Amino acid sequence: MKPHLLLLSSILFLISFFNQVNGQTPEEFIDKLKAESASYHDIPLNRYYLSDLDRDGDYEIIERTNRIESAYAGFLNTELNQAFSYDKIYVLKDNEYIQSDKDLGRHLELQLSHYELWRKNILNPVNLTQDSKHLIEENREDFLKEIDFIINQIKEQIE
Repeated sequence: MKPHLLLLSSILFLISFFNQVNGQTPEEFIDKLKAESASYHDIPLNRYYLSDLDRDGDYEIIERTNRIESAYAGFLNTELNQAFSYDKIYVLKDNEYIQSDKDLGRHLELQLSHYELWRKNILNPVNLTQDSKHLIEENREDFLKEIDFIINQIKEQIE
């Protein structure tokens, strides 16, 4: 990236960030979410990102959650962990962050095919590692329930 474009991008980010300071800052809200997140050895299991999904100049907070890992930390291997990670989107409204009930910038809609592919992989795990195949064999029904839950959540938000 050219230096002047990097500088311009940084300035725009800072302007948008400081515009949000009148209310709850993204950092404050992320700290609150981390405190409520399931943890393992005092490390939150959820991940947090800032992104301007709808390109309105206000940054949304994305909380990447995984209900299986939150309940049973370390149960899923690295390959299967990504199958059940789901993004919750928080938007700034009336100077505080709230969970969005709609998809912004088609973020979740674009992830729908990812979860549909994982559903197919759970039904027929031929291209997965032996460890993943074994986990799926032992937990297929529960994995399908979870992936269907995620798919339904996304479909509700993109309608």
